[in-house]
Amino acid sequence: MYYGVESRKVASVYSKLKELVVDFQFRPGEHLHINELSTTLKVSVTPVREALIRLTDEGLITTQPNRGFFTKIPDLHEIDDVYGLLHMVLRSSLEARQDDFVAAPLSGPDAEMAAPDAARLLCIRLERLHDQIARMSLNRELVRLTRQCNERTRYVRLVDCGSRHAGEIREQLSALVAALQGSSAHQAIQELDRLLHSQRTRLTSIVREVVSGAAINF
Repeated sequence: MYYGVESRKVASVYSKLKELVVDFQFRPGEHLHINELSTTLKVSVTPVREALIRLTDEGLITTQPNRGFFTKIPDLHEIDDVYGLLHMVLRSSLEARQDDFVAAPLSGPDAEMAAPDAARLLCIRLERLHDQIARMSLNRELVRLTRQCNERTRYVRLVDCGSRHAGEIREQLSALVAALQGSSAHQAIQELDRLLHSQRTRLTSIVREVVSGAAINF
């Protein structure tokens, strides 16, 4: 166990590496060399190793015996399962409030999005909305689970938000926001179903694009 300065150092390295992993800054299946990362981050190998172990425990990277740590190669079934879990969590948050549904306290609209940041900003808007819906449940475990699902699928979401379907995603997002700001839980659930179902139908092509190396490097 680490204390004081060492504990803060491990936490800082973990936070930096996690951001790089979930934002798809490493290639799928890339070998994460501890020595190279420690040089890049200007820290000793110990906090890097501890951070990688933690990321492995969270399912964000993998480890191979006698070889070390690797970024995950997207697996269609796993990603679809995570999207399905996210759908169930968000749907249950709305269903739990059907009898006392009130307009959700949503963040204001983002500024006009322009390339090359449009995909990232759209992805942020989606994840922020997921988080806000989960918080409507008043259940901290559902909020935690939602954030984990967002992290594990962010690279797929980024690619989707940068695709020709971006306009459709924005339209569906706006419809869901309007429903949440209204007074109908039923309409909000319908719009949530429409948004997430359409995203899941595109997963096969997105995963194929990512694995082939043709995806945009965000």
